[in-house]
Amino acid sequence: MIFRLNADQRKTEKKSDLNKLRKDGFIPAIVYGPGTEPLKITLEKAEFMKLYKKSFNELVFYEIKLAGKEYHTLLKERQIHPVSREILHIDFMVIPAHQLIDVDVPLKYIGTPVGVKEGGTMDIVHRTLHIQCLEEEIPQDIEVDVSNLGVGEALHVSQLAVAKWKVKEHPETALVTIHAKKVEQPTEPVAETKTEAPAEEK
Repeated sequence: MIFRLNADQRKTEKKSDLNKLRKDGFIPAIVYGPGTEPLKITLEKAEFMKLYKKSFNELVFYEIKLAGKEYHTLLKERQIHPVSREILHIDFMVIPAHQLIDVDVPLKYIGTPVGVKEGGTMDIVHRTLHIQCLEEEIPQDIEVDVSNLGVGEALHVSQLAVAKWKVKEHPETALVTIHAKKVEQPTEPVAETKTEAPAEEK
């Protein structure tokens, strides 16, 4: 998926200036990459968020247009406010042509595990996979068949099918596990204790 964004160059660096930009409806960002001088830019928050909300769990490329030139990029980092969860700053990495790059690709789990049919639960540990490949070989997502997993079993990186890209995760990293259904232990009734009323004084 490719999104196109218009950007303006910025010279603001002071915290107060950046806060004013955000208050005025803009997001400060930077574009960087091999053979590209770091470019400080601003994006219209409304325009960016409209596209960003469509990209959850998907690999998205951003074509950033700046001063008549376009930069083919990936969103690499976001700075999030710890309380409001607003995006404070974004890093876009220019994708070099015909060079290996590292990207996180969404994992698409398919099938219903045998263990789930038997009453277990599926625990997805990782929703993306860190790989290295050429830009033209980046998959939109990576399908992972979990239908043969039984209760107590897990699927690891080393079990993925061989592909064009190089996986950068540790081979023993678990991607998904199947847990047994929790059995609730019956609670024993609490015995009531009778308290004798004090005898009335004669």
